[in-house]
Amino acid sequence: MENIFGRNIIPSNDSERVAALNRYHLINTVQEPVLDQIVQLTADTFDTPMALISLVDVNDVFFKASIGAPDLDSMPRGRSLCSIAILDTEPLIIHYAEKEKCLLSIPVVAGEFGFKFYASAPLITPDGFAIGALCITDTRAREFCPEQIESLKDLAGMIMQEIENRLPKLNIPTITKLKVEQA
Repeated sequence: MENIFGRNIIPSNDSERVAALNRYHLINTVQEPVLDQIVQLTADTFDTPMALISLVDVNDVFFKASIGAPDLDSMPRGRSLCSIAILDTEPLIIHYAEKEKCLLSIPVVAGEFGFKFYASAPLITPDGFAIGALCITDTRAREFCPEQIESLKDLAGMIMQEIENRLPKLNIPTITKLKVEQA
């Protein structure tokens, strides 16, 4: 796999993480209005031209919903910042400055997309696997305060709750109390 980041982008629990992603049956599925609405709300909240929900599979990153990238359905995992976003349970915030050496100074990322700002909050399953991220990007440099980070995490939590709600509920019979007749 190509990796433009110069660091390991595969977590040690990747096979289990991908299995967790697959249990939701989200890859290559139709658009879902509620996820589209959350992505639109995210772009509006942070006033960014691009917001998306990414799902990081074995070799590719799939975009389940997006604003500002209408023709972007997927991209190779080794070229997507979302591959780095899933390496931690905390948000990834990248501020771009020409004088700084950071991930966005990589010509492929800066040149192809013109990102000067990237922020993402991982989508974490109840059992602790980061299956993707809610991301925002901008073509202008910006600050991102702690309150905004918390808002991004809250929106990612809404997405994960929506994804979790689609899982079939286990059909476990309930135990009913039996009437015991007194003799």
